[in-house]
Amino acid sequence: MKRWLSNSIYAGFAVLSLTACQPPVPSEHSQPLVSYVDHTAVKRQAIGNCWLYAQASWLESLLKTSTGHEVNVSETYWTYWDFFEKIRGGAELDEEGVFPTGGQWYRSRELIQRYGWVEQQDFQAEEESPEAMSDMQACAKDELSWALHDGGELSRPEDRTEAHIIKVLDRAFSCSGRYRIDGPHLDAHIHAAKATQVVDPKTRVSTDLATMMQRWNPIANPAEEPASLGKGLLTRSSRNALKGLEQRIKRALNDHQPVVLSFQVSFNAPNDAGVFNLDTLADAREMGHQGGHMLVLHDYTVTDAPGFAMLGEGDLPESQKAAALQGQLETLVAKNSWGSFRGDRPWLGNGFSRFTWDYLTARYWDEKSESFQPFLQDVILPEGY
Repeated sequence: MKRWLSNSIYAGFAVLSLTACQPPVPSEHSQPLVSYVDHTAVKRQAIGNCWLYAQASWLESLLKTSTGHEVNVSETYWTYWDFFEKIRGGAELDEEGVFPTGGQWYRSRELIQRYGWVEQQDFQAEEESPEAMSDMQACAKDELSWALHDGGELSRPEDRTEAHIIKVLDRAFSCSGRYRIDGPHLDAHIHAAKATQVVDPKTRVSTDLATMMQRWNPIANPAEEPASLGKGLLTRSSRNALKGLEQRIKRALNDHQPVVLSFQVSFNAPNDAGVFNLDTLADAREMGHQGGHMLVLHDYTVTDAPGFAMLGEGDLPESQKAAALQGQLETLVAKNSWGSFRGDRPWLGNGFSRFTWDYLTARYWDEKSESFQPFLQDVILPEGY
């Protein structure tokens, strides 16, 4: 593995405020969907790296649009290099003594710029089932947590040489010898971002992945601070700004763009149909299990569109897409990274989840900061939207 390490480009990552992705907890049910944004098979994350699964879903969607074929991009490959960069950058264990696995769009984009991407079968010699949680990622996180504890082999700054980090990572990702990373032969299978051609779903113009990623940027929730902290209400300008963001999302989805969403998920919010909504959360009277999450949108529904009671869930004629832009956004449908058709999570159905717009644009009381915080954090859109 040292050989393909030496061919990589290094620059230290700043370990900033990262999205710590939470595994699913609820037990509701959702219905199958009609494809809209072209997506690949649903996967199941094992650790808090939903942001890498979202990045892979985004890339796999563009590759499928470009070639007509499904590609299983390796999140584990990026997880390896994310762990490497975090350790080199002086990462510390979190307050629970666990190795940090969170991240965001800029970080995953930088990983691809530096290390490219590979298919899962080329990174992991003994490939795990794509439907199962990654045992390799989970045990690597656990072993690195021990290595960074006081007295561990990576606990002191002087222990964190590139060669030593690689040695510990190789052992951690082997899961006590259960898996083998095909390092000596990996160079031939690394797809550089500059060398990867992808097609824009709207214009059908081909460009390299590095350039395409630069054209997609996070747009922060435009809502201002609530005018009244006692009620957590939004100002009129905030409501107008959110309406503008809603339009941008709908226009991008109308053009089959794989829009990425970052938000706070509460597992007291889904109803019996698996739809995350504000009424169900209000009835629960508490946030319950929660955490930052990132996923890729697939479709949407609107109500009160001109001439239609409801539109969405499936590709529409141009006339209906125009009407949908004038309707009230009801739900966003997303490809999730929590698996599908799980006996312990029957609410997941085929792995696509629904979130109402009023839930995403609402605010919740955060006890730690003692302030109202927005559920919606970022929307990653291509230029022109």
